[in-house]
Amino acid sequence: MGVIRYEFNQGYDQMSIAWLAPEPSYRSYLQVRSLISMLIIAAIVLTGYFSGVYPEDKIPLWVTGLIWVLLTLFFSLFFASRRFLFTAYARTDEGMHLKRGALFRRIRAVPLNRIQHVEFKQSFLERMFGIARLAMYTAGSGGADLTIPGLLPDTALQLKNDLLTTIANEPNEDAHSHE
Repeated sequence: MGVIRYEFNQGYDQMSIAWLAPEPSYRSYLQVRSLISMLIIAAIVLTGYFSGVYPEDKIPLWVTGLIWVLLTLFFSLFFASRRFLFTAYARTDEGMHLKRGALFRRIRAVPLNRIQHVEFKQSFLERMFGIARLAMYTAGSGGADLTIPGLLPDTALQLKNDLLTTIANEPNEDAHSHE
């Protein structure tokens, strides 16, 4: 994993974050996942064609096939690679950070003192590529507030244990409010 230094300036706050790149196999995972999605779209179009629903008189099947090939190449090679290049995560004393975006860039952060639950996740496809995700939940959220993709399973489990230890050692605000 490579470390990327990033100076973060927002208003009067300034901090230096050491960003960590996801595992290289995450790029291949994104490419295969994109290819699977495009194969599902091809199966739907072919089902429509063979069932007679596809409007072949308006759009010849070869035109649809050519568009599908171009879109598959774009999403599987270019877009997935860009998404990989612009994905990074970091843990600071204040929180967990994730930056990503092939087209639209965003940086998200979850303060450590707001994390209530940390979950290790690994789909079948992620297992094939030897990677996992770490999802962090805060109070009142319906889903994960921050999910870090492309981690080695050992790294994800170690990070999970570190976060749980940090959370357990946080001073309890309720104990201070009763004093």
